Amino acid sequence: MPALDTAQLQQLRSALEQRETELLQDLQGAQREQFGAEPLDGSHEVIDPAELAYRHEQQEIDDDEATREHGELRIVRAALARMDDGSYGECIDCGIDIPFARLQAQPAALRCVPCQEKAEQGAQGA
Repeated sequence: MPALDTAQLQQLRSALEQRETELLQDLQGAQREQFGAEPLDGSHEVIDPAELAYRHEQQEIDDDEATREHGELRIVRAALARMDDGSYGECIDCGIDIPFARLQAQPAALRCVPCQEKAEQGAQGA
């Protein structure tokens, strides 16, 4: 585990757990809305084509948001698991300790800033 003191670790754990709770609430709310929504086929009412297109578009946006939130939830839970196994805060590429300031800004960070920049540059070139 990196050179983080107990108070720092607790602060970061608290931030991760809070985000986990927010994401779960958002996903549960979206699920309740989806199951309570009227069918998009317009079988129960007359809907003009523009309204139907709007509803379809909104459903796609909602689906994309839920997908993004689910992905973030997996990342947050992985960070909490790394805390439990003692590997939290170590850069996965170079192995150095990720500075506390970076973890405060991005508690689920996997990499130090230089390695993250390299990873992003590599992804852009691909």
